[in-house]
Amino acid sequence: MVDLGALAAPRPSIPRLAISKAQEIRHRMPASLKIKLKILFSILMFASLPFFLKIDPAKTWAAIKHTNLWILGATGLLVLSTLVVNARRWQIIANALGFKKPFGELVEYCYVGMFFNLFLPSTVGGDFTRCYYISKGTGKYKDALFSVLADRVSGIAILFASASVGILLSPGARDMPWQLKLPIFAGSIGLFVVMPFMPMLTRRLLGQSNWITRQFNNSNAQIFWQDKRLVAASLGWSILSQLIFVACHVGVALALGVASQIPIWYYFVFYPCVAVLGFVTPSFNGIGIREWAYSYFLVMMKVDHSIALTYALLWLLLTTLMSLVGGVVYVMAKLAPPPPQEED
Repeated sequence: MVDLGALAAPRPSIPRLAISKAQEIRHRMPASLKIKLKILFSILMFASLPFFLKIDPAKTWAAIKHTNLWILGATGLLVLSTLVVNARRWQIIANALGFKKPFGELVEYCYVGMFFNLFLPSTVGGDFTRCYYISKGTGKYKDALFSVLADRVSGIAILFASASVGILLSPGARDMPWQLKLPIFAGSIGLFVVMPFMPMLTRRLLGQSNWITRQFNNSNAQIFWQDKRLVAASLGWSILSQLIFVACHVGVALALGVASQIPIWYYFVFYPCVAVLGFVTPSFNGIGIREWAYSYFLVMMKVDHSIALTYALLWLLLTTLMSLVGGVVYVMAKLAPPPPQEED
């Protein structure tokens, strides 16, 4: 006998079934396989660059040979200084949550976090490491997580803001495709228009007893919505960090002799876009996708394909060296290794 009630019951649509199945497969996938797939994706993206960009190896080698090493070295030192600025921002946030850590100690944690980013499977591996070190011996892992998340959001907010302002004020931004502009504007609106009202929105939309609502309203995280000076200070240090990073990107262009081809406003657009792409793409620490993005944005400014690839490679070199300096700090500080990071 046919069950009419079963026939009348709503059935999930095909797209919903597909999404559900994909999520089920993802959760069942072993963590080691996820890491291997990320590494494979990064390798494929990186290896495909010379072929799809039609790179001239002779031009690339000539660009590398004629790179101004003095300017590149000074840029490398400037890159290293960004972690000192970021550590100060983190210290302000961590102090508000009850972590009275010396500034030098937090600088160590930031450098060591960059070092572990070389080996952990995502760009948040360093954040996991920082959470572990700042909470060690305190039992306040949730507050440590809040401090690192707030630090990360503060930096990302200025990334989106600088990109949005650059697009709005730059004379040549009208030529950028809307597929790039729309996510940047959406991110800025989310961070600066929606985020300030998250405690109220979660209460109204999810209910007072919801777990997410409690995190925004009944945990130590609420300080980020109550203390305006704290937010202003963290954003101020993020602006300084952003300006230094832009100066670093200008330095790489100067070292390659292509600074005159790239307007200053453009650095405030393409660097944030590349940073966000490296963060959200399922790759191994953003490697591969970032080099593609740098090449894409520089070619838009009529930079030669081979020079654009060289620029991307030099930036990868600088960030890798910064991570290796973190390894030196890790050895000298004699820190215990963090526990294995769990893949979600």
